[in-house]
Parts: sequence; C-alpha cells; structure tokens
Amino acid sequence: MLQRDDSGEDPMRTARAFRAACLTVALALVAVGCAGRDGDDGGDGVRGGTLRVLSADPQVRLDTNDTFASPIAHTYARTLYGYNLSGPPEQQTVPVPDIASGYQLSADQRTYTFTLRPGVRYAPPVNREVTAADFITAIQRLYDKQTPSYWQQYADLIAGTKAFGAGKASRISGLTAPDARTLTITLDQPAGDFLSILALPGFAPVPGEYAASYTLGENYGGHVVGTGPYTPTTYIPGKTVVLDRNPKWDPATDPLRKAWVDRIEIKLGVPIPSIQQAIEREEADLSLTSHVPQARIAELRADSERSQRLSVNTTGSLLYLVLGTHKKAGAIADVRVRQAVNYAIDKAAYRDALANRYVAAGQLASTILTPDSLGYRPYDLYPTPGGRGDPAKARALLAEAGYPKGLTLGFATLSGRLAAGRKPIEVSLKKAGIDLKVTTNREWDPHFQALGNHAKRLEHQLAQGGWLLDYPEDNARMSIVPQYDSRLPSDVGGDFSEYHNPVVNRLIDRALAEPDRDRRAAMWAAIEQRIMRDAPLVPLVWENYAFQWASRVDGWRYDPWATGPDLTAVWLDPPSP
Repeated sequence: MLQRDDSGEDPMRTARAFRAACLTVALALVAVGCAGRDGDDGGDGVRGGTLRVLSADPQVRLDTNDTFASPIAHTYARTLYGYNLSGPPEQQTVPVPDIASGYQLSADQRTYTFTLRPGVRYAPPVNREVTAADFITAIQRLYDKQTPSYWQQYADLIAGTKAFGAGKASRISGLTAPDARTLTITLDQPAGDFLSILALPGFAPVPGEYAASYTLGENYGGHVVGTGPYTPTTYIPGKTVVLDRNPKWDPATDPLRKAWVDRIEIKLGVPIPSIQQAIEREEADLSLTSHVPQARIAELRADSERSQRLSVNTTGSLLYLVLGTHKKAGAIADVRVRQAVNYAIDKAAYRDALANRYVAAGQLASTILTPDSLGYRPYDLYPTPGGRGDPAKARALLAEAGYPKGLTLGFATLSGRLAAGRKPIEVSLKKAGIDLKVTTNREWDPHFQALGNHAKRLEHQLAQGGWLLDYPEDNARMSIVPQYDSRLPSDVGGDFSEYHNPVVNRLIDRALAEPDRDRRAAMWAAIEQRIMRDAPLVPLVWENYAFQWASRVDGWRYDPWATGPDLTAVWLDPPSP
C-alpha cells in the first residue's frame, strides 16, 4: 500500500485497497546493526510492571476489521497462524501455528482444514473459548456494507466471498465449521502465501454474539476483547491505548508470546523529536515509531552501554518515483525517457537528504521486490557509479528519444516527510537536461488524488511516493500485483504509472497460482525484471527504522511483521521506574 507522510494525515485513497494507512505496516526484514539485548530465549524475564510506550501515529485502530499488523495488534489479536520472533532471523517471516495447531491441505492445494488448540479464550466479558465459527464471523465482517475492510482484497481469495460481498449469498461458501475446533477454508485457486495472509489481524477471530452489539470501527474498537495475553481496557482515539492482562490467557496455549509486563500504556500522536527526548531522559520505555535521528546513530553505537539499547532495521518500505507510461502522458510515455530518468537520479543524495530527519539512512534500491522478499534477486538495470547518477547516459537516451536539448516534465511531490527528497531529484534531473514543473501537496501526492481525473493525472509525469507491505517474505501479491497488473480496477489497485503489459498480466496469473515455492520465487524474479525493463518507476531507497529504549527495558526485539518492537517480549528491571 502507499506510504503516507508523517504529518498524521492519511493519504487520499480509493474506496477499498487504499482506504486506510498505517506507517508501521509493512514488510520488515532482518535487523541490521542491531546490538541490543534481543530476546529472552532462555525464559529468564522479570514479570510485572507497566510498560510506558510512545507512538507518533495518532490514528491507531483496534477493531481487527480496521487495523493493520502492528505491535499493538500482536498483543491482543491472535490468528490461526502467526510468527515466531524468538526463532532464528531467517525463520521469523515464516508463518507458524498460533491458535491453530496445524492444518491439512487438499490435493488440489485449495482447501485448508485447520484444527484449533483447546483452551484459547477471550478476555472478559466474553470469557468463552474461541471456536471455528468465530473466524467465519471475522471474515464476514470484512464485507460490512457501511465499513468495508481493507482486508477484503485478501479475503477475496476464498471461494464465495465475492457473492457474499455483493449480497448474492447469505454465507461464504468457502468457509465451514464442522465442529467447534475444525475450520475449513476453500480458495478459488491455490495461493502459496495464504498462511501469511491468515496471520494478518483482519483474520483474527471475533465473538459474533458480543460484537453484534457494536458497530464496526471505533465503536467496537472501544470494546474489543483480546485473545492474546493482553486486552484493551482504555481506548481514547488519538490519545491513549491501555492494555491489561487477559485473565483468561493461558501461556500453555500460546507458543508465540511471553507477556512479562502487567500493563502497557501507549500515548499516541507524540512528535518524533519528543519521543527521542523522553526515552533518553528515561521518561518513557520505548517507542512504536522509528525515532533516532541518523546523526545520533554513530554516537550511540560508540557508547558501550547505550549501543546495547539501539536497533536499526530495514523495513521493506520502498521509496520510489512513479513514472507515467500512458501514451497521452507526453514524453514520459517513451520508455527511453523513463530509462533516462532512472539513470539520471542521484539516489545517494536522495537517501542522505531524508536521513537528516528522524529516520535511519536506507539502502539504495534498484528493484521492486525488497531484500528477503520471495523472488528477490540483486540486480540493477540502470547502474550508476556509487548510485550518484549518470547524466551523460541519461542525455544520450533523451537524444535517442528525440530530445537532444532536454525537456520539461511535471513532478508531483509532498510537503511532509518526503519533502527533503525534492531537491536532490530536481538537481540530478537538471544535470541530465530535464527540468521539472513542481506541484506540491500537503496531505498526499496530487498525482494519486487525481485517480478519477484522467486529464489532471497526465499533468504529472513523475510523482514521489512510497510503498509499504502488509506482510513479509512471500509478498509479491501486494507489491507487484496491485501496482503493475493493469486489469485491476482503480479502486483496488495502485497502478499509478498506468502501466499496461499483457505479457506481465499473464505471468502474474501463473505465479499466483503456482504452488511450488521455488518455482514461484523464480517466476516473480522474472516478472520483476520484465517490469523494470519498461521502467514505470525509479526505485530509490529501502527505508530503515531506528529505535532506542530505556535502560530498564530488557528483551527488546524487532517484529518484522509490524516494523516495531514486540511488546509481548520485553520485561522491566526494575518493574517500577
């Protein structure tokens, strides 16, 4: 999904796929340069205390119909499959059983039969054991007419969901619960990434008899009951979330969460500089938001004590330039012009400009798939020395395309967190003979706001943006597909370059249906390179997040699904500040 700026404003999104945004949702990869006390594999944590947490995001949602994978959701919303963050790094993005104890898969790779663990209970006032029917309730809620969920795009894989969503069926034919502990899910076609999808919070169980008393969204979010070790007890939108122990949680039923602290208090909407100051002053314990400025990282690493309380992590968030491909978009419709822009951009200058803010410097990007995504292969079709751009190569391509004296292109950009990237883009393109006519928007890129206005959209040949991932590793379904499958309608896709390649569309169909993991990886790698030859984008930077925590915090570890700390892993020594 598209990334937003850090002003707290949601980007303009179309009805379903881009209805909501959350900066911390995305693929996150293995920690880079993490020197902290990472995890509690020996089980020697200290129980008790209140964890004081800060977040820059004011828009936390608790209803699983309306929330994203986040450190908060991980504390209370268990799912059929989850992830073992205490395991080896290379296994942390591989789904493992959570509420389910396992599954059987039919010969045609379409029907999953899950067996639920006994003894998994909801917090008060529900108290009862989770049943298979609760998962059916959760998926049906995604199709609520008044508040359709972002997660519909993944639930649509299940047979019968489209008919149910259209009101043509009273139930979802692909979901059955033969008994309280058996759930069967039948898909329209095989989906090798389906277990990763089921680990998303939108697929967490919901007690239907209880939830029916509340409307979806913030109303139910203020009364949601947890199935994990914690349950929300206070929810003041935009200000505070408090999570207390779920007295019905039995650690014997939960292989993925330790839950050392008694209470988690989260303050929302805190400015990032204030987060850094509060943690350095020991006035808060940790942050859900990347907050350590790049300028401080070397200093902290050089300090023997504070370096143990620092973690720098790649997130899988790709910052990039959208390049228009529509035949009526002017010069940018020529692939040679788009390739020239790829050669011209000084990616290193762009990275360094963004690193002056409260974000760790990222890794220069050259591909659509991020490192550790299934199908990722390191390559660069448009290499330049040190990532600094090659104006001469760019000028040669422009001349070949019929622009020996250069040209002017429309550029849509932001005034928020990516604003610092505007100057290096302008300067590097100027060196290649490309002038920019800039349009700036505070809330979100006007190129994307103009989805319903074709003529307006064509005014912007370049647009600055970012793409986040909903789940890690086997994730081409939500990186390549929504951006480059031209058959998707605008309300569910993100094809802002207006890219259209029938060959790519056919290859996407084959990759999505391929059950063999290795063959699927090879297919996604080939698809990505085919797209990059058409140059509908300029990959710029894979973003890093940097975290610091207070001295009394132990067991801090990075959650690669939620791009933040695992709140269920940390303990406090001493438990009181």
